[in-house]
Amino acid sequence: MQDKLADLIKKILAGEAIPRDEYSILIAPATETYDLLYGAHLLREHYKGDEVDLCAIINAKSGKCGEDCAFCAQSAHHKTNVEVYPLLSREEIEKGYIEAQGFGAHHFGIITSGERPSADEIEKIARAAESAREKGHIPVDVSAGFLNREQLRRLRTAGVRRIHCNLETSERFFPKICTTHSWREKVETIKAAKAEGFEVCSGGLFGMGETRQDRLDMALALKELDADSVPLNFLVRVAGTPLADAEPLEPPEILRTIALFRYVLPDKDIRICGGRGANLRSMQSWIFYAGANAMMIGNYLTTAGNPPEEDLRMIRDLGLKPKA
Repeated sequence: MQDKLADLIKKILAGEAIPRDEYSILIAPATETYDLLYGAHLLREHYKGDEVDLCAIINAKSGKCGEDCAFCAQSAHHKTNVEVYPLLSREEIEKGYIEAQGFGAHHFGIITSGERPSADEIEKIARAAESAREKGHIPVDVSAGFLNREQLRRLRTAGVRRIHCNLETSERFFPKICTTHSWREKVETIKAAKAEGFEVCSGGLFGMGETRQDRLDMALALKELDADSVPLNFLVRVAGTPLADAEPLEPPEILRTIALFRYVLPDKDIRICGGRGANLRSMQSWIFYAGANAMMIGNYLTTAGNPPEEDLRMIRDLGLKPKA
């Protein structure tokens, strides 16, 4: 293992503050992939042990989004075959919650398309969250675009624990994938959620043409924002979107990306989500050796995931266990 990388690992394990420039070893071409992964494995074991945190989501409102995110099948700016429907009923959301709890999820996310929910939508989401919690014990998370303080407070009174808002990528690269809102608007939503007492789930999407430096910059931004859960997604190319012909990331590069986030955010939940199967293929189980301690099970927003029983078997086969 390279001396600089070994020194960085020792400092992280000791809880020392790391100067920004010392993280550059993580993206250096000369840093061997397996050295990087081994260090991430040590950090995961130290900070997270052998438990895997599992989440599941429901796509509670799909399509017709006014934002022009280049990767998104739900954008009204792109011609895709995505299913379009308004906000699901309380009963449908409850059903999703009960199913997620039944196959072992530790969090349940209500996800809606669109930039800003209406007051009526927030009230319906809040009531669905309240109703679901009466029927189970796992917490409810919400991803509903940009939220103001009044909306956040309503969700807080409904028992919602965590707000999700992905940065997606670095501030530098963001204008190349979205022009209808800014990276800073996302930051302000995250800060507002933190100020209202929520945990925050925020991560991004990789394979859009960003550089390793962009990935590091995003990880450092999330460290500054004190994100609690960091979902890492990998582009699934969708016909009709501007990124339909993007060059896919190879599995070793994906694993390096996961490891990078464990080094920068050693005590946070590094959660592997969309695109896991499509991009990692037979190397899906390597996510844990690369430093991940959490993942999404069940289906994603617009694509199917592995059957939950297969993911649970993978966890057991690796000598790990779902979080109690």
